[in-house]
Amino acid sequence: MFEDLQQKLGLTYLFIAHDLLVVRHISSRIAVMYLGKMVELASTDEICDHPLHPYTKALMSAVPMPDPNVAKNNKRISLKGEIPSPLNAPSGCPFRTRCPYACDKCAESMPEFKEAAPNHFVACHRADEIN
Repeated sequence: MFEDLQQKLGLTYLFIAHDLLVVRHISSRIAVMYLGKMVELASTDEICDHPLHPYTKALMSAVPMPDPNVAKNNKRISLKGEIPSPLNAPSGCPFRTRCPYACDKCAESMPEFKEAAPNHFVACHRADEIN
């Protein structure tokens, strides 16, 4: 229905969801948010095939794969660490308390939301190192 309305009426819409299979199916671009902050933005294919932010990588690893051969090779990323309260967010990067790549700089400042590849934006101090 969303796709039909978009094509017939030339609509743009904002769809907020936690079901990444649905998001992938109906979206042309995806913005990933953590604790109210955008951490990654790119085309749907780019986010799904080449996630850059550690949180996006963890989310994508949890998406069920319909192909059993692909699913068998999928490595699920389990997040550890303290889940912060949105009412008392940590300093710096909001994901740092759960990020396996967090460093001192992550606690000191919010990462800049920058273009890491053409039309692919990420907010991570260490994106260049971990990808």
